[in-house]
Amino acid sequence: MSITIGTHPNNLATWILSHVEALQEPLRRVAGDVRFHRYDDGRRTTGLLVDGAIDVGATGSTPPIVAQANDLDVVYLAVSQPHPDPGGIVVPGDSPIQSLADLRGRSIAFTVGSWQTHALAVAVDRAGLAWDDVTVVDIAATAQGRDFLEIGTDSWLVVDPAYSQLRDLTDVRVIAPTEELVRNRSVFFGRGTWVREHPAEAGAFVDAVAATEEWAATHVDEVADLLAHSSRGGTPQTWLPALNGRHWGVHAVDEEFLSEQQYAADLFHRFGVIPRAITVVAAVAAR
Repeated sequence: MSITIGTHPNNLATWILSHVEALQEPLRRVAGDVRFHRYDDGRRTTGLLVDGAIDVGATGSTPPIVAQANDLDVVYLAVSQPHPDPGGIVVPGDSPIQSLADLRGRSIAFTVGSWQTHALAVAVDRAGLAWDDVTVVDIAATAQGRDFLEIGTDSWLVVDPAYSQLRDLTDVRVIAPTEELVRNRSVFFGRGTWVREHPAEAGAFVDAVAATEEWAATHVDEVADLLAHSSRGGTPQTWLPALNGRHWGVHAVDEEFLSEQQYAADLFHRFGVIPRAITVVAAVAAR
C-alpha cells in the first residue's frame, strides 16, 4: 500500500504535513508508504493527478473546476476554513483606480489558473464588466513583492507574504480585500480512480491534513519559519500576520462550499474561462 501526495507551498496543510514526520504517522498506519511529490506551482496539481504522478493534492478553488470542465476525473475530498489573507486587488497609492469598475481597460497581474482567477471573476462580475475588459497578466505562483512591482501592470491581485513585501517597497492601496471577493479555501481532491479504489487511504489523508491544521494553529512560529524557507520566500515576521489571522481547520465537503464552487463555475463558463458548464456536485465522492 502507498499514497503519493502532491504538495506545494501555496497549500499549507500538505506542505506542513510533508515536513513534520510526526504528523505523518497516523496516515502511515493506514496507507503504508507515504510519499510526497514536491513542486512550486499548485496549478500543476490536476495534471499530476491525471498522469498518475500523485494520488491526492490540494489547491485553491479554481483548478478542480477547470479539471472537471475538461472532463478530467477528479474527486473532491475535503475543504478548509476560509482564508482571509491580507491583500486582495491592490493598486499603487497614486493610481487613478478607485473602484473595481475602474479596472476597465486596465491590466492586473496574478497567478492565472489559481484561486485568484476565481477572485477576479467575482470582481469583474460585481463591477459589471466583461472578462475581456481587463488585461490579465500571469505571474509565477512563487512571485515575490519585487516581481509584482517590476511586472508593470496597473494593479495586482496579491496576498501575503508578497503583499507585505510589495507594501514595503512602495505605497499601495487595497481596493478589494481578499475576503470581500472569495472565501479562499484550500480544496483537497484526488484522482477519481484512485479514490474509488482506496477509500480508506483517501479518508486517512483527509484526517491527516485536518490534524495538521489543528497542529499548525498552535505552532504558528514553527510554521512561519518553515514557510520562510520555502520558495514563497518572506521572513517569519512577514508570514505571522497571515498565519495568526488564519482560520485553521479542514472539514467535509458541505453545501456552503458546493454553492461557492458552483457560483465560480457558472461565472467561469459565462466568461469563457472554461469550455462548458458543469455541475460541481458530480465531482464529490459518494454523493
